[in-house]
Amino acid sequence: MKNLLLALLVPVLAATANAQEFQAETYFTEPDGANFRGFITAATDTQIRYKLTSVSTDFNDAKISDFTTIFVVRPEQYSEAMDLYEAGKYKEAQEKFKAYREFSKPIAPLKGNYHTLSAFHEMECMRHLGDLEGLAAALKDFAKAPLTNEYHLRQLDLYTMWDAVRDESWERVLSIASERDSEALPGYQRAQIGYCKGLALQKLDRGLEALTQYAIATTADAGASNLLANKAALNSLRIYLDNEELKFAMSVWGTPDESKNSNGRALLIEANALAGEYEGLLGLGDPLPGDFKPFLKYSN
Repeated sequence: MKNLLLALLVPVLAATANAQEFQAETYFTEPDGANFRGFITAATDTQIRYKLTSVSTDFNDAKISDFTTIFVVRPEQYSEAMDLYEAGKYKEAQEKFKAYREFSKPIAPLKGNYHTLSAFHEMECMRHLGDLEGLAAALKDFAKAPLTNEYHLRQLDLYTMWDAVRDESWERVLSIASERDSEALPGYQRAQIGYCKGLALQKLDRGLEALTQYAIATTADAGASNLLANKAALNSLRIYLDNEELKFAMSVWGTPDESKNSNGRALLIEANALAGEYEGLLGLGDPLPGDFKPFLKYSN
């Protein structure tokens, strides 16, 4: 299978070779069912260069279409970055994803490669950390063609919503988020939509409507989107605190003027429950801010 490519294509692959001798462990399946293990050292969107052993100095050039499947083994560096990511250590994970992304450039055009996945999760780290400027800049250079996971591709679409948040284009945020209302989404994406829609409504002085969306942000991902849930809880508590009906309910609590069926009292009970949840899980170990501590007194 050696030297299958036309001579004019060989320099294209050679130009992608990495000075640090990049190679990706890979399993190949051929049309006749035969399979073998190799190490890809470079790729375009239609060709690959690979070795049959990790220490070989000889290589083979082939068309991607020559194989039924090309399965790239998950590299250790990527796994280490994902462990940090899943532990919520986004800054550390971002650095590791960046390091592997830069190292693995020779395989960038290949479908399902870990260079592209590292670049994607690097952007996800930026999103979690609230670095929307960095996310916007990274997205401009991101090549999505090698992505194969439908949720990853949908997340790229959701970056449009986050970019509108960055621009503080609240009507646009609301429009983009509302378009997703009827879609079946995984929890972490539904939480994003709830948060961004809640933020837009809050900024448009529609605080009570925002509370419903923030509640989605705190619950849709079963607590896994903890940074978003934390922000949503704090924004909700601020909306409660600024509500005039709730303020009145606080002022007449326990007096003859108290109305058990008032809207303000209902909001106050909700605020009490949310403040308690913040002191439990939503606060991420931080104390309830002093402005909201009075809510803890008003239990039903």
